[in-house]
Amino acid sequence: MRTQLLCSFTDENSFEGLLETIFKKHEIFSRKIFILKLDPSKELVISYNIIPNADSEFLPSTIMVHRKQESNTLYTINSLNSLILDLNNGKVDNEYQVDWQNYKNSMILTDGDGYKVMKTHLFRIINVN
Repeated sequence: MRTQLLCSFTDENSFEGLLETIFKKHEIFSRKIFILKLDPSKELVISYNIIPNADSEFLPSTIMVHRKQESNTLYTINSLNSLILDLNNGKVDNEYQVDWQNYKNSMILTDGDGYKVMKTHLFRIINVN
C-alpha cells in the first residue's frame, strides 16, 4: 500500500479546525498525527500519512514531504537537491550522503533561491483511533 506523508501549515488559533478538515478529507494511515512548532516562525505544521486515492486533493497550505526517521528530519525533494548542491560544491549527486544528524529535529524547505532549515519542536501528538 502506497502512502503519502503530508504537512499542513497553520497556527495555534486554527490547527484544531484544520485537524477536523484533515479527518474529513483523508483516510489517515498512521495511528499518530504530529503537530510541530517551527522555529523561528512559531508556525505549526501538522504531519500525517494518508492513503491517497483518485479523489485525494491536498488541502491549502499543504505539501508532500519525506522523512529521515533516524534524525526526525522532514524535507521536500527540491529542498534536498538544493541542500546537496550547497554541500557538494554545486553538484547534484544521487549518491551524496547527507549527514542527517546535522538536521536533527528540523524541516528543510525551499525558499526561492535555495533552502532553509527550520528547527522543529513537538507541540502535540494526536492519537488516531
